[in-house]
Amino acid sequence: MIKYYLAEMFEPTLLYGLSLSILGVAASSYLGHFNMFYSVLAIAGTVLAQMSVNVISDYFDYASGLDRELNTRKSGNLAGGSSLITGGYIKPGLTLLSGLLAFSAAGAIGLYLLLSRIQLLPILAIAAFTILMYAKYAKRIPYLAEPLCTLNYTMIPLGTFIAVSGASSLSYLLAFSFIPAGIMLGGNALFINEVPDRAIDRKYGVRHSAVMLRTSKRIGIYYIVWEAVAYVIILSGVISNSLPLLGIAGLLTLPITLYVFRGLYNSRSKSYGALLGIHTMSSCVVGLILAFSYASGI
Repeated sequence: MIKYYLAEMFEPTLLYGLSLSILGVAASSYLGHFNMFYSVLAIAGTVLAQMSVNVISDYFDYASGLDRELNTRKSGNLAGGSSLITGGYIKPGLTLLSGLLAFSAAGAIGLYLLLSRIQLLPILAIAAFTILMYAKYAKRIPYLAEPLCTLNYTMIPLGTFIAVSGASSLSYLLAFSFIPAGIMLGGNALFINEVPDRAIDRKYGVRHSAVMLRTSKRIGIYYIVWEAVAYVIILSGVISNSLPLLGIAGLLTLPITLYVFRGLYNSRSKSYGALLGIHTMSSCVVGLILAFSYASGI
């Protein structure tokens, strides 16, 4: 039975937070600050926080009846949600408890970091608010879930940067990498995951962007507009010398983004899971390219 709880907690989507926290560590190193102990703590806290939002969200989806009607049909290996509760492999109460324990562990790490990094307080407060807000409320407010997720994921490299560097002031240059990474691995990854289940979500009062946009063409356009914003920010950073030159290599993933756009625009309903997986891998590559550009200084 334990293996099922571990499977529920260690979803592949943890790659999102991992790659973003690595980006924060690399940015800190680029600006002349590196501390292995704080790097490990920050990455662990990030992974635990994301684990908590995954598990708690799964519990609330089950408790509302949404997952039971969907039979938690997964969009793919990287899709959110879990069939373990509805399949009877794990108990709802223990699932919620495991999510709360992960949240508590992340909070404990955050509290420890606050003892020496008091400037982390607003970042951790925003992160905690967005986790709890998303899990129960944000999905029911039109168009809020994805921007809130983008904000949360932008806080990951920013919080990691502060935890590692101990910086009391922030450079605006960080926005040229942290914001596009947050868009790609936060808001847009969530958006793709929402698409295949939007009909049932609408029935249960969920009002995220995939539900509100309704048609596949609008869904495709929404996705590509936000991706374009992310790419333009990266390009602007390189042109203005705010990002290392190697950061331009992130634009090499543009053909993959266009492929995902065509899939969403043409409503390839049988391949949403594949589209999410492709988008995730492409976005992780962008994040790691940005991180490597910082680490190498090229």
